[in-house]
Amino acid sequence: MRTYTDYLPSARERFRAVKALQDEGLICDDGDFIPSVHYPPITRYNEMTPDEVLGTYTMPADGKVDIYVHFPFCIQACTFCHYPGLVGDQFAEKEKYIGYLKREIELYLSRFGIDRLRPRSVLIGGGTPTFLTPAQLEDFLIFFNQKADLSACHQFNYDVDPNSLVGDDGLKRLEIMRAHGVTRLTIGVQSLNNQVLKRMNRAHDTRIAVESIENTRKYGFNLNIEFIFGHPGETLENWVEVMQQAVTLPVDEIQLYRLKVQAYGDRQGHIINQRDEIPDFEQTMLMKQIAIDILGENGWKENLRRVYTKQKKYISHYAYNQCCNLFDQVGFGTTGFSSYRDRFTLNTQYLDKYYDAIDKGILPISRGYVRPPEQQLRWSIILPLKNMDVKKAAFEMNNGRKLEHVFTEKMKNLKAFGLIEEDERRLRLTDLGAFVADEVAEQFNSVEYMPHDRSRYAQGLLNPYLHNTTKDAFGEE
Repeated sequence: MRTYTDYLPSARERFRAVKALQDEGLICDDGDFIPSVHYPPITRYNEMTPDEVLGTYTMPADGKVDIYVHFPFCIQACTFCHYPGLVGDQFAEKEKYIGYLKREIELYLSRFGIDRLRPRSVLIGGGTPTFLTPAQLEDFLIFFNQKADLSACHQFNYDVDPNSLVGDDGLKRLEIMRAHGVTRLTIGVQSLNNQVLKRMNRAHDTRIAVESIENTRKYGFNLNIEFIFGHPGETLENWVEVMQQAVTLPVDEIQLYRLKVQAYGDRQGHIINQRDEIPDFEQTMLMKQIAIDILGENGWKENLRRVYTKQKKYISHYAYNQCCNLFDQVGFGTTGFSSYRDRFTLNTQYLDKYYDAIDKGILPISRGYVRPPEQQLRWSIILPLKNMDVKKAAFEMNNGRKLEHVFTEKMKNLKAFGLIEEDERRLRLTDLGAFVADEVAEQFNSVEYMPHDRSRYAQGLLNPYLHNTTKDAFGEE
């Protein structure tokens, strides 16, 4: 078995390349990052009423959407979580929430004059959406199947916690999900080191994580597991051990997340209290490259950003449709996020406001953003480039101009530093570009949506503030 020292030469070579990019301004001074998950960032949306943000919206011509449903309940609060939620049993609150969730879905159907949703894919997340009694879980899924026509749904996903898939109730939940059309589970394993799991304030240990994987396989689900790197308690040595165990598990997909310290959701995670114990930028980048090397030598490829599979068919259709195809996606529940072809909406995070809006017969949207042409152009580069590739034909159709005519100086510099490449059909990240995908995508943020002040970037050719005016965006002389 190879040890962490065997992986260091490759990892250090990668970090030298990353440091050179930082010296040219691609990465901020301390290596911090903001994930390019949405554009603009959801924390930057203004308050808007449902009528203000959806007044001119029409359903797609084919009537299809991707669906997200949010359950804000967890056993306990993990250190790294940046989203509001309720912890503990909360039985009565869950009963109430499910009732209001049903009513919200009915309000959506009524607003858009349809009888049923027609999803391409579904993601039920949280929180822990399986942190319900089996009866509550089945009650929701029976209703959802009545209101969603799953005949054209290619993937029905649940994001789950290991604890909810073990014991008698765990097996019942697996049986219920399978009976009601769920096809794919993502288990938040996060680590296979018990000491690290305690530092994360996870409610499971390694034994429970493995048992939940084995149980899931018995019911025939496609299975994805997630890991966080750069967390306090993680070292190069124990990270290698975790990754070497991960590639032996009977799963279809492995996801890697870099620890985020500053909040990018509506709640600052408790990780801020462990700031002084977080591995530094170099150690974190070494962990990332070591994981990539271990995955690669065992046949795992990055088929969607930070997602590793042996076969491309196992990637999340929900993520691919939203971030690569830019299809319309609608979200339900508190903090439910909707990404439409020209706008975003975000539901309130507060349960009392969520209930109150639904009692008044209105969708519980509290914030939103209708993209003007420039932000639409930037959005249609940032999300596809970060996650897979920008398809030139789709870009031209959506923006009325050719990709090779926009951001010409910025594109030239990114190519010169080996971060992007293109052919006749698409623009994509190189291997090096994929390693720093969030920072490359950030190059196309407008100045008002940059995650850091200009002074925090070196004044090199890759400073994201350079060649970033409206004229640059539209390719105007």
